[in-house]
Amino acid sequence: MTAVKKPDPLKVLRQKVQVLRRQVAALADDDVWRPFLANHAGGKTSTREMTERQLIAVVKALHAAGAPKQPAARPAAAKPFPYADCAQTRMLRAIWAKLGLHQAIDNPAEEALADLIAKLTGQQLGRLTNTAVDKVKRVLKAMGERKGVEIA
Repeated sequence: MTAVKKPDPLKVLRQKVQVLRRQVAALADDDVWRPFLANHAGGKTSTREMTERQLIAVVKALHAAGAPKQPAARPAAAKPFPYADCAQTRMLRAIWAKLGLHQAIDNPAEEALADLIAKLTGQQLGRLTNTAVDKVKRVLKAMGERKGVEIA
């Protein structure tokens, strides 16, 4: 029979300590690192011997020593919505491409269209309401007319 290996609940915290250690140049040498650990973890010089509380104390000490704190992850709601492929968005993309083809716009990239839509409507290209689609279409047609491009 093989022995079942128990998962280490502190593995992630130990890895974080090692990552943060590499971000503080002064702690690169083991002769400096071990006394640093002993100073902040009650005399222990190995992360394997430390409790969760001691590892957290070491993480805080590493931040105080200059290791950068990771920025908070963006919430899922802040991620851009994937562009819906419906008739309305295809029509707006086609108008935008035609304007780009006739050099009526500076940047024919789809990101530029998405930026324009966000500026005009406060909505994302993939989540436009019918009213917003009409507004964007009128603006794009007006842009084309100013440059002599006919939009049907």
